[in-house]
This record gives sequence, C-alpha cells and structure tokens, in this order.
Amino acid sequence: MKHKTRKSHKTILALLGAFLLPVALAWLVLTLGWFTPGVKAHGEWVQGRIAEDAQWRLVLPFTAECELCEQAEPLLNNIDLALGRDGTRVSVLRLPASHELEAGFVYIADPPGMLIMRYPLSGEEISDRSTGKALLSDLRRLLKFSRAG
Repeated sequence: MKHKTRKSHKTILALLGAFLLPVALAWLVLTLGWFTPGVKAHGEWVQGRIAEDAQWRLVLPFTAECELCEQAEPLLNNIDLALGRDGTRVSVLRLPASHELEAGFVYIADPPGMLIMRYPLSGEEISDRSTGKALLSDLRRLLKFSRAG
C-alpha cells in the first residue's frame, strides 16, 4: 500500500511540475527583462480622427513657419511612387496642424479616419530617408492586411 502512495505522489508531482514549471519560467523571464517582444511597427502609435475617405492617407500637418513640412513633400511623393500598384490606395493630404496633428510629423490614417501612426521629420536628408523607409514598411504591411481603401 505504501508503494502505491509513493508512486501516486510522484505522478502528481510530475504533473504539477509539467504544468507549473513552464508558467514559473515564463514569469521569471518576463519579470527579469530577459525577453523583448518583437515589435514590427516602426512608427509611434497614436490616437485621433480626421475625416473619412475612401483611401488610406499620409497626412502632413503644416503651419506657416514649418520648414520641415516643405521638405517632406518629396519624401511623401517618393513613398507614393514606391508603393507601385498600391499607390492608388493611398493619397497624400496636407492639413493645418492641430492638437491631434502636430507639425513635424507624418501620420498614417485609415479610410474610416482613424490616425494610426506617426513618424518624426528631422529636416536631415539621411534621417528622413530612414524615416521614409520605416513609414513605407509599415504602410505596406497595413495595406497587405487591409481590405479597406
């Protein structure tokens, strides 16, 4: 009888270990910061709304004294060209800056009018080129998984 009790205790401990050990290890890894999640988005997530449209939009907020806004025009045109056949699903929109649309950034807005991400403009060609690549990458991913626009 004692032999069966020991066997059942071992079985119970083995089952508890099999189910609790992975949870404990996962908690330990996350608590100690040994894991960094694989974030694929390059832009900064934002919330806000603009008017609805049938297309995705690259929104460039501007003010009268914003030099970065003028320098961003070629960047946005290049992104539009780089989209190829998906270029018909995206339009470039210039809007006056507001509390939701800060000048010095380029925003991505979906067809229902939700602002999704924004990307900073620096005015430096090399930095803005890498910002453009990041924006293009995120926009392609959004267009790939979206049926809207």
